[in-house]
Amino acid sequence: MKYSELKNIKYISQRLLIEESLARGINVDYLNKKQGDMAFFELSYKNHFEYISGGIISKMTAITHHCVTNKYLTKIFLERKKINVSKGMLFSKKNIAEAFMFIKKIGYPIVVKKNDGSRGNLVFVGIKNQKDCNLAIEKILKKNNYILVEKEFKGKEFRFVVSRDKVFAVTNREPANVIGDGIYNIKELIKAKNSDPKRGEHYRSPLVKIKIDKTIKQNLFEQGININYIPNKGEKIYLRKEAAISTGGDSIDVTDRVHSDIKKIAIKTIKAIPGLAYAGVDFMTNQDISKKPTKNSYVIIEINSYPGIFMHYSPYQGKSRNVAKGIIDILFSETRGKYIKK
Repeated sequence: MKYSELKNIKYISQRLLIEESLARGINVDYLNKKQGDMAFFELSYKNHFEYISGGIISKMTAITHHCVTNKYLTKIFLERKKINVSKGMLFSKKNIAEAFMFIKKIGYPIVVKKNDGSRGNLVFVGIKNQKDCNLAIEKILKKNNYILVEKEFKGKEFRFVVSRDKVFAVTNREPANVIGDGIYNIKELIKAKNSDPKRGEHYRSPLVKIKIDKTIKQNLFEQGININYIPNKGEKIYLRKEAAISTGGDSIDVTDRVHSDIKKIAIKTIKAIPGLAYAGVDFMTNQDISKKPTKNSYVIIEINSYPGIFMHYSPYQGKSRNVAKGIIDILFSETRGKYIKK
């Protein structure tokens, strides 16, 4: 594969991994280029072969992938290593009555989510009453047999990309929001924010355009406002509850500010999962990320086995991080620091 063919790779995260590989003189063969979305690459350096499909690398086993994509199973592995997670339980369609007993025990607010979801899909946060809880459960069970119920932890959310021995990047993920100027309404502020060239469609841009939908309208309604409201100068209006880049959130690089003990927790999290070479770790804390963590100051929300790395290259705010370098180091350690001229 040649540099000129990089444009044929649809998703930015894949493109960054392949670009880093080519820069080191690693041969890349796009095995199924006619298949489009399901890009599968064979990488070779001398007699060493590895594979990349999406963000999944060949160092990861099927067992590893299964452990990480099952949120409740991930909880079990982390709890065994005494890593903080939100108190939660898994329930099937057949024992929903037990779910409500559990909710009564832990109390609102809660989070309800599908057990194998990703990128904020079917994740309902900030549930404060049974009516909203019923709606969330109903939506999830239409397409899934299980729901995961958790006690909500209040704090800021961060995405770590980390291997078994190093933290590559840390981003504070803020829910989709706008900041008022005292002149324009929320709808107009969203339009202005979406004009940023960094914002586009998911997987193809570092940031994603904010789309006004029922969820945003409902969240504004709960705040006693609507899309025609004109925020005061400097007033920040959160449009969504979940902190996901895929739904228009902001990425703020904080890698250099993270306390060393928190980085150790992130690495310990990766090591807790059998065979996990690297992953995205969603970390939430109720204190400043630069402070030493306490027993009750954080939780690990979940682990993503194929995190989108593009947000770390072109964050909404902060320094760019070459995460692909760390991932290719895992695959081809013998090429570390060996770059060729184009």
